[in-house]
Amino acid sequence: MKPIRPKKLPCEIRVESGILKQSGALLSPPDKSARRFLFLCDLPDTDPAPSILLKSLQKAGQTVAREADEANGFDAILAVGDTKPLENALRYATDRFPGVPLALVPTTFPAQLGFPLGDGVGLVLCDPSLPVNEAETRLGVAELIRYGVGFDRLLLDLLYTDFDRAPLIRRCLTIRCDLFDAGKTDLLDLLGAPLGQAVETALAKRDPANDFDPADALSVGLAMATRYALKSGFCRRDFLSELVGLLSYHGLPNSALLPDEEVIASLRVNAQTVEKTVLSLPRRPGECGLLDINPDSLTGLLPA
Repeated sequence: MKPIRPKKLPCEIRVESGILKQSGALLSPPDKSARRFLFLCDLPDTDPAPSILLKSLQKAGQTVAREADEANGFDAILAVGDTKPLENALRYATDRFPGVPLALVPTTFPAQLGFPLGDGVGLVLCDPSLPVNEAETRLGVAELIRYGVGFDRLLLDLLYTDFDRAPLIRRCLTIRCDLFDAGKTDLLDLLGAPLGQAVETALAKRDPANDFDPADALSVGLAMATRYALKSGFCRRDFLSELVGLLSYHGLPNSALLPDEEVIASLRVNAQTVEKTVLSLPRRPGECGLLDINPDSLTGLLPA
């Protein structure tokens, strides 16, 4: 399988079922000498992903060091886990060990669609055959819809089929790498997510004990962004019904029972601004753009 190689990003991405069993050989130096890895992982060694990785490294003659063994030295950093732990690992590696090669292994479907990028990352291994629970599937589908809404019209059509995860992961990572290469990651990061997080924050303020599903938050945020785009004349009229239909098809909501003022207040807190915030809004299926928004104008986006 040919790796995805963005023009300027010094990063090789491999998406293949069962690839973790080959990881020891992939991570070995070209001369097949021994390499010592600093192993950053938020999962127990008995979990499928780290277990397969460690066995593959051992078989290839490579060794690992833990954070407590940093003083003993290491040649590269291997970070394993979900999106947030990978982001933390990248930040930790960049700040503390600049210049040390870093390999990322996202272990969940959502993380494989949206792993963190940075100049220190040299290799990313995505194994679509890793087990996925219902919550991860829902969030992965919501992320796929977000990619389709903003960047790939054909992706929306594929989501009505019994899709294979591997090609969709490759498709999304190609988009993400292109955005990173062009310095336009805000187009993705600010599409749906800020509004969804504002809804989640407002609901948590009402009932701190009631966790709002991140997949529901993202899907509601996408619907809100599209309603605002329609309201402001930024997007075509039939796109909202198309999006709502796709969300409904996958059992995802397009609204939440909240007053506008509570969501607007939460958006201001999250964005740390009062007068305006920047959002990415859909223009048409597969295309989006950034707009400065006055939070007070975000009314009527959460119909019952």
